[in-house]
Amino acid sequence: MRSSIYYIGAFWLCLYLGLPAEAMAADYEILRIENVFSNPQKIAEIQSHAIIVTSSTRRSTKLPRNTRDALKDYFAYQTRVKVKGIEYYRLALGNFKNAREAQATLKRLKPVFSNAWIYQRTGAERQKLTEFLKSLTSKRKAAPEVVVAKTPDDMLERARQAFLDEDYARVISITDRVVLSGGIEQVRAALELAGAARERRGQFSQAAVLYEGLLDTDPPPELAARVTSRLEGIRTMTIQPKERLQAADKKPEDKTWTYRGAVQQYYRDDIIERPGEETEDTIQSLVTDVNMQILRRRDEDSLTIQLDAGLVADLLEDQTDSRISRASVNYTSDDYRIIAGRQQRSVKGVNGRFDGFTFSDLSRSGYQTSYFLGTLAESSFDGLETERPLVGANLDFSPRDWLDVSLYVVTQEVSGLTDRQAVGSEFQLQNDAGYIYGIVDYDVFYEDLNNVTLISNYRYDPQWNFNLTLGRANAPTLTTLNALQGQAAGSIDELGDSFTDNQIYQLAKDRTSKSTSLYLGAIYSIDSKRQLNFDISYFELDATEASGGVAAIPSTSDVLLSVDYSIRDFFSINDYTAMGIRLTDSDTSEIQSLRFRSRIPGSGGIVYAPRLQLDFRRSVASGVDQTIVKPSIKLRYRASKNLSLEADFGIEYSDLDLPDFDQQVAYSLFLGYAYFF
Repeated sequence: MRSSIYYIGAFWLCLYLGLPAEAMAADYEILRIENVFSNPQKIAEIQSHAIIVTSSTRRSTKLPRNTRDALKDYFAYQTRVKVKGIEYYRLALGNFKNAREAQATLKRLKPVFSNAWIYQRTGAERQKLTEFLKSLTSKRKAAPEVVVAKTPDDMLERARQAFLDEDYARVISITDRVVLSGGIEQVRAALELAGAARERRGQFSQAAVLYEGLLDTDPPPELAARVTSRLEGIRTMTIQPKERLQAADKKPEDKTWTYRGAVQQYYRDDIIERPGEETEDTIQSLVTDVNMQILRRRDEDSLTIQLDAGLVADLLEDQTDSRISRASVNYTSDDYRIIAGRQQRSVKGVNGRFDGFTFSDLSRSGYQTSYFLGTLAESSFDGLETERPLVGANLDFSPRDWLDVSLYVVTQEVSGLTDRQAVGSEFQLQNDAGYIYGIVDYDVFYEDLNNVTLISNYRYDPQWNFNLTLGRANAPTLTTLNALQGQAAGSIDELGDSFTDNQIYQLAKDRTSKSTSLYLGAIYSIDSKRQLNFDISYFELDATEASGGVAAIPSTSDVLLSVDYSIRDFFSINDYTAMGIRLTDSDTSEIQSLRFRSRIPGSGGIVYAPRLQLDFRRSVASGVDQTIVKPSIKLRYRASKNLSLEADFGIEYSDLDLPDFDQQVAYSLFLGYAYFF
């Protein structure tokens, strides 16, 4: 009788507190662990207490945005339990040794999860959770990631290929490395690709985090519009009915053609105003881009057609140019892969895009060989050219679990002359603490070391992460085409009318400089919301010789030091704000910069991104001081599931300490949209 009274009292207490009645039921049975949403790598041992955030009879494959944001710093998982014969899906978080620790966390979460409560895990649940986490670890160990492409660009290309092959686990592994080692453009591409891979795996909350991280880098308007559209699509999507999913899985061997892509169009207008002068238009353009991927995937092979092309209309010159970044057909089977068309970084040793064919032998488990031939394309605006044919081969292998090696040989011609003949190697050593990546490229024709670069990342502890880059390379890469720099001739054939072959080869060497680079970066995580970034870099470009009527270029160097502080939830919940200082000392100027940027979600689905940069510049040669103020505001709006709109307006005020040229104001306007299909 007394126990019945206690249970009834607990029942009414649950109702009063807004908790589900089954929350207080002690006689529940743990059936299984459904999913782990975040931070399983931080759990070494399952403790006794946790917090139940939600309990429902409906299973969740993704977390709502507010739930995801609130739980991103916690170990969160979903269980399936049976209470009084009814099955419930519980979203739980935390790994607390006792109720006191759990209570401290619950107080912080109550404003978001008013119905959350503390509970003590049963022995069965602790055992199932331990086994589940061990299975995740064993899967990672059982299928080690072999990544043979080691420059950031090369790794991105391999990740894209893995995406086409629907090997999304490999995509995620490769892009993680790009984020650690790549430049800002490569990091943005990696985050977008990783987010798309997470979407394909149904990990929508993780995909949203990646897309938000990309937006935090202040990407170009067209990229921001595309990523914002995908992010909003995740937030507004609905879960497909279970029956429909089962029906789709009945015939996996007979998938129909699938396609996806985007049409983007944006208008840009930049003008300059100077006192006493007419307003000058510097840029006025309309750009239209189409990105499309058509895929046929079967059990034994796949066929992919990919197009990335566009039109660039210069409204000032009344001229429209077409560009093709990629237009390729990719056929992949278990034993080989063939890529035909315009491609980039599908093989190593080729510095740029080319039109041609690539054949990769995938039949051997110990190594992989690739062979390629085609013609180089200097720019995406170029059509099919035959002036620079190339041919080469790659060999990729992993002699140790912690070592990946790639060897390549490539030969290029230009107008019947040798353009480049190079042998090279890329390698990577990796362990749990970080990695070391290196590249050595030697031109056997010019007998010159083209590139020696070392990139390293080292995670000292959960708070400190270090990055190091050392490089000595030709700038640009030594090719016979470099001989055209500074010449009136438009091609090597024309240059041959004035110079012998050997003179052209010497001109190419004279126009090629040597660069030395050093970069050291450190990231310090103060806590889950705050972070400090430290960067110092040194770059030196050697002088070139005067020859062939082209004057020598003196050497240049610059040193850059920057410190940035970033914080989340500064102005409002889910915002991102960064501020910092950058000091630059070069041969031509000394610059002190103050920078501020933020991304603030607003009402009605509009995201505001204000930015402010203040530069104090002094010319080394003239001693003239200049102050530059750059405020701007970017707006993003999700008009519908498939349509994203964006606007960006900026002003640059420049004040020069000169009697005849005191100040100028530059205005920039960007308007664009992206439609996804």
